[in-house]
Amino acid sequence: MKRYIITYLLLISTLCVLAQKQANTWYFGNRVGLDFNYSPPLALNNGEANSFEGTASISDNNGKLLFYTNGNTVQNRRHDAMPNGIGLRGDISSTDNAVIVPMPGNDSMYYIFTIGSAMEEEPVFCYSIVDMKADGGYGDVIVKNILIKDSVLEKMAAIRHCNKRDTWIVIQHWKTDEYYAYLLTPSGLNSPVISSTGFILSGTVLNSIGTLKFSSKGNKLAACHAFDNDAVQLMDFDNTTGVISNSLVFYPNAIPHQNSYTGVYGAEFSPDGRLLYISANNSVTDPSTLYQFDITSNNAATILASKQIIAQTAPWFAGDLQLAPDQKIYFAMWKDTSISVIENPNTIGPGCNFIFNKIYLGPENSNPVQFGLPTFLQSYFDSTSNPYDFGRTGNCTDLSVSFLLSRLSGIDSVKWDFGDGQQSQVLQPTHTYTAPGFYDVNLIVYKIDCSGLYDTINRKIWIADSGEFLGADTSSCNLLTMEIGVDVIIGVNYLWNTGFTGSKITTTGFGDYWLEMEQNGCKVRDTIKVSPRPKPTVGLGADTSICRYKPVVLSTASSNYDSYLWSTGETTPTILVNQAGTYSVTVLQNSCEATDSIRVSPGDCDVYIPSAFTPNGDNVNETFGVIDNVAVQYFSMQIYNKWGQLIFISNDIAKKWDGTYKGKQVPNGAYIWMMTYVNRSGRKFYEQGTVMLIR
Repeated sequence: MKRYIITYLLLISTLCVLAQKQANTWYFGNRVGLDFNYSPPLALNNGEANSFEGTASISDNNGKLLFYTNGNTVQNRRHDAMPNGIGLRGDISSTDNAVIVPMPGNDSMYYIFTIGSAMEEEPVFCYSIVDMKADGGYGDVIVKNILIKDSVLEKMAAIRHCNKRDTWIVIQHWKTDEYYAYLLTPSGLNSPVISSTGFILSGTVLNSIGTLKFSSKGNKLAACHAFDNDAVQLMDFDNTTGVISNSLVFYPNAIPHQNSYTGVYGAEFSPDGRLLYISANNSVTDPSTLYQFDITSNNAATILASKQIIAQTAPWFAGDLQLAPDQKIYFAMWKDTSISVIENPNTIGPGCNFIFNKIYLGPENSNPVQFGLPTFLQSYFDSTSNPYDFGRTGNCTDLSVSFLLSRLSGIDSVKWDFGDGQQSQVLQPTHTYTAPGFYDVNLIVYKIDCSGLYDTINRKIWIADSGEFLGADTSSCNLLTMEIGVDVIIGVNYLWNTGFTGSKITTTGFGDYWLEMEQNGCKVRDTIKVSPRPKPTVGLGADTSICRYKPVVLSTASSNYDSYLWSTGETTPTILVNQAGTYSVTVLQNSCEATDSIRVSPGDCDVYIPSAFTPNGDNVNETFGVIDNVAVQYFSMQIYNKWGQLIFISNDIAKKWDGTYKGKQVPNGAYIWMMTYVNRSGRKFYEQGTVMLIR
C-alpha cells in the first residue's frame, strides 16, 4: 500500500526552534569532531583536516555542515578540499588560527579570517572568501589570503555588533599594548578601531601563544598571555563602537611555570558571563589545571581571590576551552582520547560538574585530541545576540500559514510582505495564500537598541502542492532498475532513504523508497513501494529423444498462460516436432515471463534405408544412406558395384553416398549395400540389400 508522510515545523518555542545552529558541527584535532545536532553530541571520525591547535567550522541555520578549515586547507561538506582552498595563511600551530564569519546581508558568502603562529618569521592576519553557490553548492574559495595586518599575535576573536548584523573581528598587535577591532559590514571590512590597554606583549615569540575569547554576550574579552607573562587580561568591549577598555590583569598560577610549560592557554566564559574558566600548564608536578574565576567584581585582586581549582590531571596538557550549543563548555587536552566537559558552567565551584574524558573520540595511538577546538563567532551561543528571524507553523501543504518571530524583545514595530501582494503590520500574523508555490516573504523589524537600525529578513517559503509526488506503488517480475523521483525544484533540498541528495534515483532492488523534500524547515516526505510480482513457472519436462517417423509432442502442461512463443515461432500450448534439436518456449502471465527449454536427441529408432535415389542435381533425394540420425553405439556400411568392387565405406551413420566413386559419377543401376550396427541397447544388427541409382 502507498504511504506518505508530511513533516512540518511547529514552533512551540520560538527561541528554541529558531535558534541559530551555525556552530552545531565541529571538526578539530586529528580529523575528529562533534555533532551537536544530537544530544549528547555525536562523535565524528570522518574529518580530513588535521591541526595541532586552532580550527574553524560553519554550518547552515539548520545545523548542516557547510565547510571547515585547519587554517591551511578548506574542506567542503564532502570532506574534499575546496577549489582554490589550499594554502591559506593560518598555521596549524596557531592558537586561534581561523574564524568563519558570514558576510552580512548575504546568504552564501563567508569570510575566513586566518592568523599565523608565533613560530613563523612574521605571522600575518588575512582574509579569504568562500562562495557557497559555487562548485555545485559545495563552495569555492573565490578570494584568498588578502593581507589585513602583519606582526600579530596568535589571538583572534569574533563577536556581533550590537546591530546583530555586522561582526567585529579583534586581534592583538605584537610588541604593543594595542588591540585592533575590525568591523565587517555588507560593504566590506572597515578600518580598525585601535584600543591601547596598557599591557605590552613582547619578548620571546612564544609569549604570543594563548587564546583571545569573547563572552557570548559580547561585553567582555579575555586574553591568555602564555610563557613569560603567564597572565590573564580581562577587558570590557563596547560592541557598538569596538572600543576595548577597563583592562585588568591577574595571574592564576601560584607555582611559577617551568621551561616548556605554557602557563595559561585556554579561556571561556560561562553562558551567563559571570564566570571565567582558564586552562593552564604549569609545572612538572602540576601539568594541567582548570581554573574558575568569578569576574563580577571587575577587580583583579577580588577575581584572583575567587579562584577555584576545578580539575588537575596528569600527564595531559591543557588545551582549549569552548562553549557549545548545548551551553556546556568542552575542554581539549593534548593527545587525549576523549573530550572533557563542564556540565553546569554557570555554577560556582565543584557544582559546575566537570566530567573528565566524557566523549570518546578515538584510540590513544591515533592522538585524536590535540590542543585546539574550533573558533566561532561567539554570538552563536547567546540567543539574544542573533539577528531577528522568523519561521512558519503547520503542514507544508497548508495554504494558511502562521509566522512566528525568533524573539519579541527589542521590537518597535514590524512590516510583513507575504510575497503575493499582501502586507501586514501584525507582530506575528497568519496569512492565507490562494495557491501552492514559492513565495518570497520579506520582514522588516524596526528595533529598539543601540544601533538605531532595522533588520530585514527575506525567506522563500514553500506551499507544497501535495504530499504524494512519487506516483503509485509499482511492482516488477525481475529485480528492477528504474528512475523514480521528481523534477528539480529550485530552492528545495532532497534526501532519499539511501542517503542520496538528488531529485531522482535509480532503484537497485525491491523495497520501499522514500524521498524527503525540505525548504526552510518545511519537509514533505513520500514513499513508493517497489514490490516483486509473482512470476509464472513453466516446464517442458526432461530431455527426450525422437525418431523421424515417431514425432514428439512438446507441452507446457498448462493452457492458462496469457501467451506462448516457441523457438519454432508457434504460439500454441503444445507443438509437434519430428527433428532432433533444442526447443524453448516463453510464456507470459500478468506481464511476467518464464522460459524453459528441452533437448530432443536422436532416439533408439528403427533403421530405415531407401530403395532408390536420384543424384541428378535437382536437390531432391540426392544421397543414399540411413534416414535421420539414429542413435547407435557402432555403425558400418559398405556399397559394392555389380562386379563386387567396394565403392563406398563409412563408419558414420550420418554420412551418405552421393553416387560417385573416386570423384566420378557411377552409371545407373543396382548397387549392393551391407550394414552392421549396434543400437543404444547394445543389440547387434546385420542387414543388406540393393539400392537403385537413377539419374
